[in-house]
Amino acid sequence: MRNRVLSLVLGSVVVLISSPRLPAQSKPNAYSAQPVAADGQKFDPHDLNGVWTGKNSEAGDQKIPEPALTEWAKQHLLYKSISHDPFDGTPTPSKFKPGHKCPDNNDPCYTVDQNGVPVNDPDGEYPAKDCEPLSTPALYDYPGLGSMEIITVPDGTRIHQMFAYHREWRTWWFNREHPKDLDPTYEGDSTAHWEGNTLVVDTIGYNSRTMITQHVGHRKSEAFHLVERFTRTDYSHLRLDMTYYDPKAWGDKGWTGFYRNFTLMPKEYFEEFICSPREYKEYDSRVTKRIDSSPNK
Repeated sequence: MRNRVLSLVLGSVVVLISSPRLPAQSKPNAYSAQPVAADGQKFDPHDLNGVWTGKNSEAGDQKIPEPALTEWAKQHLLYKSISHDPFDGTPTPSKFKPGHKCPDNNDPCYTVDQNGVPVNDPDGEYPAKDCEPLSTPALYDYPGLGSMEIITVPDGTRIHQMFAYHREWRTWWFNREHPKDLDPTYEGDSTAHWEGNTLVVDTIGYNSRTMITQHVGHRKSEAFHLVERFTRTDYSHLRLDMTYYDPKAWGDKGWTGFYRNFTLMPKEYFEEFICSPREYKEYDSRVTKRIDSSPNK
């Protein structure tokens, strides 16, 4: 994302809101004993409450080949261009068009992705452009900039996941199925259940208005299906593994291999972050243009 977004978010920190654990009846009896972390601190693997921050580098390091797009997807989902390097290692490198910029002088720097979508375009698409919602999984592109907070509702019926970045939030519902008459939304509908010490979150019902991530040159269809697996590996660390499905985009092929690692941040707190087009415009006029015209560039 552009430098202006990074600068706005770097000051964001987050607060740990104390929340009750899931009630005992929601946990298998086999997990009543608390494991001991490598640092000697006991923890409950079914207690994910807290503020968690991650590494931004992980979002760009996972260059996993994308399943082949369906003909329908090629006709309906592709963007004109995107602002970042693609995930896949198959695009055509070098030989830039006049004015083409490669962010941070990355090497290799690609001009198109595997579907022919121009990339590294300063005016291309990126998540939350013009202050639109990011939605998941694009929200995980910036795990170290805004962090997330997980809060369990006292009756154990649901968990809230809150993001400092863009102030977005989701609800994971226990003990219910997805509604059959879903109205597609930006965040979709999420159900959750435990498989041993792993919380599985299943989300469908997305609308088709958001990007998958900043590195993919097409958006989701309304059939997009996200499966997340959260595992608290010790007291201070949380692992997230993700699989993407979209039968309209990829047929029966799932796109797997995506992960994030988070660290518990008990002394952090959320500062206000409001995405404001007016503030972005002011930042561009006062800072970005001055940097672009610097003789050292």
